[in-house]
Amino acid sequence: MITSNDETKLWDVFTLQQTIITKLRKVGAEPYKVDSDGAHYYKDLKFSQVSFRSGKERVMSEEQRQAASERFKKMHEEKKAE
Repeated sequence: MITSNDETKLWDVFTLQQTIITKLRKVGAEPYKVDSDGAHYYKDLKFSQVSFRSGKERVMSEEQRQAASERFKKMHEEKKAE
C-alpha cells in the first residue's frame, strides 16, 4: 500500500514484496518498522525516492540479445582483471 501527501510531497509505504524493499533500500529508505512476517513500513519518503515506470517490456531481437550478452561478458572480464 502506498499513500502520498501532495501538500508535503511525502509518501508512506507498506510492503511485503522483496523487490520493492530492495528498491527502497537502494534509494536510501529505511523502514521504521519490520513485522515478524516481513512486512516493511516506511514513513515520510520524499517524492523523488519513489517512482513508477510504464511497464513496457523491452523486446530484443536475437542479435540484440547476443550483442548485450557479449558486452556483459566483456565488462565482467574487465572487472575480474582489476
